[in-house]
Amino acid sequence: MSVGKGGLASFGMTYLSPDAMREARKFMSADQKGVRDEIGFLIVHQRYADRFFPGTSVLHTRLRYVLFVPWLYRDEHLKATKGQRTQDSIKRREYLLTGRLMKEPFGVIGIRNYPAPVEQRPSQVYWGALQRWGLVREQEGTALSRYQVERIVSSKPGVSLKDDEGAPLGGSAWPFVCPEPPEEWYREGEGTLSFKLTRAERTFLARRLRNLTSPKNPGVRSVFSLLVGHDVSLSRTAWSPQICDLAESERPALERAGQAAALAAVGRAVYAAQVETLCDEQDGGPRSDMQRAALPGILERWGIKADRLDWNAFLEDMQDKSEFSPVVSVALRDTLDWVRAGHTDPMRLEAVYRDAEIHRKGRRARLSRSQSGVDQRTEWDNDHHPKGEPLHYRWDRVQMLLADLVNA
Repeated sequence: MSVGKGGLASFGMTYLSPDAMREARKFMSADQKGVRDEIGFLIVHQRYADRFFPGTSVLHTRLRYVLFVPWLYRDEHLKATKGQRTQDSIKRREYLLTGRLMKEPFGVIGIRNYPAPVEQRPSQVYWGALQRWGLVREQEGTALSRYQVERIVSSKPGVSLKDDEGAPLGGSAWPFVCPEPPEEWYREGEGTLSFKLTRAERTFLARRLRNLTSPKNPGVRSVFSLLVGHDVSLSRTAWSPQICDLAESERPALERAGQAAALAAVGRAVYAAQVETLCDEQDGGPRSDMQRAALPGILERWGIKADRLDWNAFLEDMQDKSEFSPVVSVALRDTLDWVRAGHTDPMRLEAVYRDAEIHRKGRRARLSRSQSGVDQRTEWDNDHHPKGEPLHYRWDRVQMLLADLVNA
């Protein structure tokens, strides 16, 4: 498909439909899946993960989706009739995409519910990556939104676009930057598509990803970019020796991230032991001591690594456009001091953990001494609550994406 020249003029104020707003709220909260946020560990996870692996999400699976999405929009733009809403038509195309990938052994979005519609669609899941990795064109220094792209896609080829106030738009460049679809793309039917990248696609994506810089340090290559082409399948964590050896100037921050992940593992175990204690001692409900019994082992496994955390450097890592919550900072700092002092009683940290949880969750806080706290603890299943584990920084997702570029 030919791509026009010239930039895109401003669309003015963006208006979102109620459906679009609901989708946006759902998508904004989606990255919390797979990350438990007892007292604020999620912000540590997000800031390190966004720094080292920009554009990634815990919902990502295979890399070729960042090409599938532009190709779906391309097909939508070229279709003969324009009767159906672009958003609805794209949903239908994404539904059919799931069926076309049925023979793939893993990574197919929506395959568990197929033939039911997909809840989290590829265009939602991967839009941040398309923007951050430069596969969506920019307008005045900002990557186009899905709303803006759908306005362009819904127009007929050669027709002048207008903004919401009727003013003509100054350009008609195709909104995506990516290779043309291969012949495989045009074979319709279930099981006719795979995640295997063509040579041209691998080269294109490898070059794009190798240019990714760190949001924390503009101009410095991100850890993600430095890992492109390497086989990292045997590295169990994002801070494993292999990854640290490849991280260049980001190595110190990556090592601190590992130490912060260990501190979070201890904090999670402390939190669960506190809730379990309140269930027994305050609520009068007999519970097992599974979480309290697990705490010493978690301390033994992760305490030494957590003890190595340089607190001042960690706080500098956490500084971003939005403030690092003071109550979360206090809770993490007190946890670090608790580890270094050799304490084992989780209730020594109860007050500070309770303040942090109430600050984040309000009436949903399990450590609250109010009736709402009692109600939350009544519904809590200590025997099935996960034991304290370190933050993962989306590492399993990153490994899956990088696996498609090994030796690229």
